[in-house]
Parts: sequence; structure tokens; C-alpha cells
Amino acid sequence: MIDEPQIFWAVIMSMFIGNLVLLILNLPLIPYIAKVLSIPRNYLIPFILFFTLMGAYIGQNNATELLILVGFGVCATALKFADYPLAPLLIGFILGGMLENNFARSMQLYDGVSFIWERPMTLGLLVIAAILILLPSYRARRARARAEGVADGD
Repeated sequence: MIDEPQIFWAVIMSMFIGNLVLLILNLPLIPYIAKVLSIPRNYLIPFILFFTLMGAYIGQNNATELLILVGFGVCATALKFADYPLAPLLIGFILGGMLENNFARSMQLYDGVSFIWERPMTLGLLVIAAILILLPSYRARRARARAEGVADGD
């Protein structure tokens, strides 16, 4: 921004113009784009998988990317069947790198994990995080126990 302001503002203006063009093009096409939802899932899923796998492979030209994508897909499907919400998983995936870097920095500054026990706020936040991780499974187990205790005619 400071060294080359003309390039910065050119990028900003190109984004603005691109958004205007997309707005002009997409508004009349909304009814046609919405018809994609009427396509049965068993026809739509292979196309989605193909384009997702191609996008992952083209990004780095590395088959490891495909394995990572499939692994995350399997994990997400297992969590979906276990009634875990996927939005926190996505947020954790996005913010995970930043969390890892800051955790490594704190480990170096305080010579290990002793900062967890020495600072009550850190310990409290970790306890709250553990409770929030375990709460969905506890609620599901409690709901299952309640459902088993109710008779059919009640």
C-alpha cells in the first residue's frame, strides 16, 4: 500500500468493477441458477466430487492434497452422523494455523505448558473449551436415555 499505491488501488478498483459486473450478470440469472436445486442428489454429487477433487489436485499438482481432502470428507461425514455441527469444524480448520503458531510461540516464551497452570484465565478458557467439546455428546446421550424411558403411547 505504501510503496506501490497505484497497484493497490488498481486491484481495489478491479475488484469493485468485477463485483458490479457479477451483480449485473447474476441478478437476471437467479431463477436459472436456483433450478440447480431441482436436480436429484445422485446426479449432482458425482459432479461436485469431480470438481472438488480436480480443484484440490490442480492447486498444488500433488496427490497428497487429494488424500487430505478425502480424509477431511470422511471425518466431516462421521461428525455429521454423530450430530456435531460442521460450522465450528470449518472455523477451526480456518483458524487452526493461527492457533498453532501462537501456541508454539507461547510454548517458547514460557518454557513449556506451565503457562496453562500459572494463568487462571488460560486454564479457565481450556476448561470451557473442553466442556463445549463434550457437551454435544452428553446432550445426545441424555436425549437418548429420555427417549428410551418414554413409552409408545405417552
